[in-house]
Amino acid sequence: MNKKIFLKQLSGHLSKMPKEEREEILGDFEEYFEFAEKESRQEEAICERLGDPKKIAKEYYTQKYIEEANKQKTFKSMTRAFAASAGLGIVNFLYVLCVVIIGYILIGVFYITVCSAGVGALAALAISIIFGGAYGVPALWLAIFTSAGLAALSVLGFIGTMQIAKVFRRANMSFLNMTKRGIKRRPKDE
Repeated sequence: MNKKIFLKQLSGHLSKMPKEEREEILGDFEEYFEFAEKESRQEEAICERLGDPKKIAKEYYTQKYIEEANKQKTFKSMTRAFAASAGLGIVNFLYVLCVVIIGYILIGVFYITVCSAGVGALAALAISIIFGGAYGVPALWLAIFTSAGLAALSVLGFIGTMQIAKVFRRANMSFLNMTKRGIKRRPKDE
């Protein structure tokens, strides 16, 4: 592969990148080729050292999506960052598959559980108030206190699940940032 083919392939793989960013990246690679050629290196050797243009483009997209996820912290930006990260290698893919997806499923199950418990507690409270007198005053008070206690536990469970989700998101962002730092440095950084 020569410089022209390398840059053409890289440009093609970066086609979804904004024009200014794509031109800056390609400009960095042009400079790298010029510098390496001044040192009498062959274009083929330079291309081989740089690696596959498709993988380079994936790394740039991953860096971009991770930066967006750090700034915006939305579901969409984090999903794009994790999807891009998963495409970089088996370790990242397994992390996203095993940790991120299963983790968020479990957090969703916790939310559903505590919300169901809260709804159940409110229903038990309403039923005990409506029909509580039929079983006597002590049974009414027992039902009211029990359902109020269950409602309080579900509120605490909801707050706890929110905190777990926040810690989980931070841990996942740390992984993404670690992935970003681990991406092979390109000409601009060398």
